[in-house]
Amino acid sequence: MTEIGTITLYREKSVVHRVEELNEDDGGATPPALIMRSNRITIPVKTGLNTIVAVVRGQNIPGTMRMAAVVVDEIRRDANVFKDPDAVDWESLWRRKTSKYENDYNRQNWVSVHIGGETVFMGGEGREGIAEVEALATGEEVTEAIVNEAAGNVLGALEDLMVEHDGQTALVFTPGPAFHRAAILERRDRKTGAFSVSVHHPSPAKPVRLSHFISFCADMNEALTHKSFLDRVQELIAENALASTNITPALTQATRNRRRELIDQIENFEEVNKVSYRPEKPNFG
Repeated sequence: MTEIGTITLYREKSVVHRVEELNEDDGGATPPALIMRSNRITIPVKTGLNTIVAVVRGQNIPGTMRMAAVVVDEIRRDANVFKDPDAVDWESLWRRKTSKYENDYNRQNWVSVHIGGETVFMGGEGREGIAEVEALATGEEVTEAIVNEAAGNVLGALEDLMVEHDGQTALVFTPGPAFHRAAILERRDRKTGAFSVSVHHPSPAKPVRLSHFISFCADMNEALTHKSFLDRVQELIAENALASTNITPALTQATRNRRRELIDQIENFEEVNKVSYRPEKPNFG
């Protein structure tokens, strides 16, 4: 019997400099030797023998959450995924979770899956250093020491490296016998707020699927991101400054359409399930 514990999403950024380059008098123009920026979700899974941590990384929060929902479903379906992760067609599962909007307007989107430190899927290229970090962290907290060692392996660096690593908890999922709960940081009007959302099980014998709840929260996060973008577009129009940006009418309309689609999905989930918010439901515009 497997049990999934508290799932946490972190926003992470690691910047690695070569010390000898920093010492050169270049006015700070030398770029970092390595930059690793991603969202990182840890999924602790208790088995009969031990606890294995699956990790999902991704370019944006909603995409990372949706791939985490895929991983949760695969674990629920067959815990042998830990023994034979290559038996899963991760690429197809990821593509099914990627919207047309993402394909059209976010070609840099990517995710990766790591189980017990082993990289089992890397969707997209240029994720230099990510696999090394996860091999060393094996699902635990990423520290500057881990990033330093990983960077040394990637860069083949014999000289000293200077590492700046920052990680911020952005979302926490707590599965439970009566309800699932998510505590979410929200960027609103260029400020950071927080709210929580819970979905209550119809009965202990018939719980809401955790993967469905994670996907629901991903829809909320993406809808709020699009609302923030569209609010900014309105500000630029009011300032007569939109022409100086690369924001096109096609992008703006596609974003409106995608937000409407997400709001419909959110409302459909709320109709089927008992959902509660604290302090209140966010405004998706």
